[in-house]
Amino acid sequence: MTTFAPHRDTVKSFVDAMHGGADKDALSSILAEDVVLYGPLSDEPVTGREAVLEAMRGVGGAADLKYKEVLTGETHHAAYFRLQIEDTVVDGMDYILLDADGKIAEVTIWWRPLPSGVQMQAHLAGLLGMQRWRLLTDVQ
Repeated sequence: MTTFAPHRDTVKSFVDAMHGGADKDALSSILAEDVVLYGPLSDEPVTGREAVLEAMRGVGGAADLKYKEVLTGETHHAAYFRLQIEDTVVDGMDYILLDADGKIAEVTIWWRPLPSGVQMQAHLAGLLGMQRWRLLTDVQ
């Protein structure tokens, strides 16, 4: 018999909060104090509830974000989404690990395709005060 990771409701609450413009109170209640966000926003992870909230609210407030599906495995959850700012569109996945209390302890974000991901990072980096990436196409 297949078992599934507990606290799927936390991930559904996360998706609802992000659909609601990254509601600060809703997100604060489900993020662990020492949450870590890995992803395409910067080279370094974003750490701590306040910093992760700022990043999530920047994305949720600036982009058209639509979560399409929540996936649950034996030890983790994932949420598939589409993110758009102006004419830049990426498909993405949030890989979410929860702590024993059902709070979000870690989120890893992937975007595709790569050229659009680099454009998206440039949009968001400007809003969040992060360094913008460049896609090098002439490297030999």
